[in-house]
Amino acid sequence: MSTNVPPPAPARRDLSLSTAASYVALGTGVSRLTGLLRIVALAWVLGAGHLADAFNLANNTPNMLYDIVGGGIISATFIPVFVEQLSRREEDEAYGSISAILSVSLVVLLGTTLVALVLAPEFITALTALDTSAHAHQIPEIVRERAVATTLLRWFVIQIAAYGAFSLAGALLNTRRRFVAVAWGPIVNNVVCIVVLIWFGLWAGRHASLASVANHPGQLMLLGLGTSLGVVLQGVALIPSLRAANLHGLRWHWNLRDAALRTVIRLSGWTFGFVVANQIAVFVIILLAGTAAGTDPVSSYTYAYAFMQMPYGIVAVTVMSVVAPDLAQRWTSGDRSAFLARLAGGWRAVLALIIPAAVGMLLLAKPAVALLLGHDHSTPGDTAITGSALAMFALGLPGFCSYLYIVRVLQSMQRTKVAFYLYLIENTINIALGVALVHPLGVRGLALALSVAYSVSALLGLALLRRWFGRLGTEGTWTPLRRVAVATLAMGAVVLVVSNLSGATHGPLLLARVVGAVVAGLAVYWAVVVVLGRRAATRHRQLLRQTRQSRRLVARHRT
Repeated sequence: MSTNVPPPAPARRDLSLSTAASYVALGTGVSRLTGLLRIVALAWVLGAGHLADAFNLANNTPNMLYDIVGGGIISATFIPVFVEQLSRREEDEAYGSISAILSVSLVVLLGTTLVALVLAPEFITALTALDTSAHAHQIPEIVRERAVATTLLRWFVIQIAAYGAFSLAGALLNTRRRFVAVAWGPIVNNVVCIVVLIWFGLWAGRHASLASVANHPGQLMLLGLGTSLGVVLQGVALIPSLRAANLHGLRWHWNLRDAALRTVIRLSGWTFGFVVANQIAVFVIILLAGTAAGTDPVSSYTYAYAFMQMPYGIVAVTVMSVVAPDLAQRWTSGDRSAFLARLAGGWRAVLALIIPAAVGMLLLAKPAVALLLGHDHSTPGDTAITGSALAMFALGLPGFCSYLYIVRVLQSMQRTKVAFYLYLIENTINIALGVALVHPLGVRGLALALSVAYSVSALLGLALLRRWFGRLGTEGTWTPLRRVAVATLAMGAVVLVVSNLSGATHGPLLLARVVGAVVAGLAVYWAVVVVLGRRAATRHRQLLRQTRQSRRLVARHRT
């Protein structure tokens, strides 16, 4: 047995937050951009109707099942446990425990994939249980939608194992402070899916429907197998980085009695609880979305939520990916001051970029969605529903990002029990408001329910952190956010004026309307930030001069 301690991590361990995040930000940005193009391609090919809802129902189900059996558990427990093992144990012993965790995880993921394959009809029926009562006049169409969704889901179930393998590999790479490949991997998935969608559109025609694809099994196979292939290939894209990460100690190791595995199981108990609670909320919201007005309410909600995820993914996920290993290591080592400094610095970085993004999204939601989704398949009314939902999501975007950042902090501290109760509160609020708002407000009511739920829960999480640690950071830590707030107000005013100079809802004029508002808003925001930053720097220099003068006077007086 080797008695060597694990080799030091690459130099990126010592990089500052902003420098380390820059390696991830570009990949994440390209990933989200290609994800946006994927949604545009999906809307262009499938349009606004029952076929789009069937695809989105089937494609959301593997994500829900994966989150229940592995997604939340992997993100919540694996990185802290892996860091702890590599920091405190000899290399062979640490990799033996990590191998046991990975082996059990793979078996669970494969088992869940097989169960989903068998129970696909039951899952789709459950997700559309309220549709027949809410839309009794469309029962034949709903039955066809269920049949197509079931066929697609059987092609999609492989995504459960594929997402799991990608997340396990990502946890290992993050432990080694290798973030770039994980950020760029989803680009492969998006590009493959875009190609598949275009291929499907050229084959099935621009007016594909439930009836047409039901009569052409090959088209459904292309749509289903091609979409899943993208998820598989994004995992394959991590192989070069895994080979370079010095993980040669990993092997197949089935040991249910391993101490580290028991730690994961202990921590996963509460994690599994909040993941299940979260997926129950997702299930209920999808059920409620199916009862809302419109020809494709599920797709409208899905598209709006995906658009809201773009700034979250580019900003918050980038920062959290870089911060999480450091938080876990500093908490494990007992360095409380360094832990709090990293916590506050990461949170400030998230809010500094998310606040202006949220305001811009709120003001440009409807014209931006009309620009992206307003093709000949979709009417202005169809895109207006999605745009209104996106505006409601934008209201809660800072709270949404803050809440998930707080959860990541709790996971780094291995306080998953607290995260469970926070999620329980968030999901209860989300479901209660969703039930209350879906009929008067439709899909936008469901979006507003989620925004309120996450924002309230973020405030509760902040209160807990303040109770445990007192003030988070110094006064100077949060001062830059004041400049962000002022610049955001100026940006919002300009965006509002520019976007309303034209009432265009389609074509080149709509493109000019959206692009003009974005460019003008960014220019004003940057100008205000620069001016306020220079003023702050000038005041700081004056304060330093005054301090030096005071010290000289005191020194002279003493002499």
